[in-house]
Amino acid sequence: MKLEIFLARRYMSSHRGGLSVITWIALAGVIVGVMSLVAVLAVMSGFEKELRAKILGNNAHILVQIRDIPKTQPEVLEKTINKIRSVDGVASAMPVIYGEGFILSSSGDSEGVLLKGVDPKLVQEVLDLKNYVADGNWKNFKDNSVILGESLANRLSLETGDSFTLILNRGEFSPFGIMPKMKKLVLSDSFKSGMSQFDSRHGYLPLSFAEELFETRPHTIEVRTKDPREIAKVKERIRGNVDEAISVQDWISVNSDFLSALQLEKTAMAVILGLIVLVAAFNICGSLIMIVRDKTKDIAILKSMGALDSSVLKVFFIQGMFIGIVGTIVGIIFGIILSLILRDYIKFPLNREVYMIDTLPVDLRISDLLAVAAGALLISAIATLYPARLAAKIIPTEGLKSE
Repeated sequence: MKLEIFLARRYMSSHRGGLSVITWIALAGVIVGVMSLVAVLAVMSGFEKELRAKILGNNAHILVQIRDIPKTQPEVLEKTINKIRSVDGVASAMPVIYGEGFILSSSGDSEGVLLKGVDPKLVQEVLDLKNYVADGNWKNFKDNSVILGESLANRLSLETGDSFTLILNRGEFSPFGIMPKMKKLVLSDSFKSGMSQFDSRHGYLPLSFAEELFETRPHTIEVRTKDPREIAKVKERIRGNVDEAISVQDWISVNSDFLSALQLEKTAMAVILGLIVLVAAFNICGSLIMIVRDKTKDIAILKSMGALDSSVLKVFFIQGMFIGIVGTIVGIIFGIILSLILRDYIKFPLNREVYMIDTLPVDLRISDLLAVAAGALLISAIATLYPARLAAKIIPTEGLKSE
């Protein structure tokens, strides 16, 4: 065993054997700081993962806006869609129509609604709607039928098969003057995506009926990619392949504000909890300084016997890094255990209306664990340098006189 390691172990030990109280306190500080950071980052990553999945489930990966299509030239739309489908990385594409209206149910309840006209078959390929619908009876999704969000249907006291009136924000001429345009619709199904902003405000119509209802042709094409990680590349390929397109956006740019806020929150939480590790580093620094002061005579004797400054520095650096390494490893293990308990056993309930998720999400990522480990070890190394250099600079004559 090298001399430096032997002395480092002796200086960390108490007279009765085992680690000293000072060492245990410094070690506990690192463990708690690392454990807290691992657990919080796992929760924040869980929120990011769940919200991204829900956004991608309710929205297309890429939105393509095309120039005005005359009613006499419907082949322009079909040509553009075929071009998009031929792009490498595209899984499916569908034309859509957006509209809004006001629902008046037979019970007297009323709510505003954002409607999207979609092809009943293609929507199952582009969106995850098939995973969210309650009954999954797509045969009834035709003509004047509609699929509404579950929260919206509940507020309107509507059940599958019920009829209601849709009032549009446009007028029709009648013998009594201009009257709001109204249509009778039938609720064919409801969906529950987990995002309150969709479940409480959105609905889907068959594309052919939406064209008739809103008196317009589709000007937007929603695209789903084969690999969500390749969305940016596929977007550029589409932009270069579709001449008629005037705007090509991906889901990240559409939801940039929301995603930026989520990333900022995760970073802020990591910085705040990283301060706990920093406080633990001060414990390491303080405990080593106390050991240096207590062992001044021993250090002076070692140096008078020929020990080099580098050897003395290594003794105390090994002590500090022992606390940092062991504390980091144990803290990461405890953090993983705490995260798994939160995910699989406690399952802390959340308000769906606020967080859009039922239970506290947890997503342990190797990248987060490595970042925490690297940060904790770096802080521990920096905190160890000062007391180690302080010990190395002790002059033997001065050290012997201090006793």
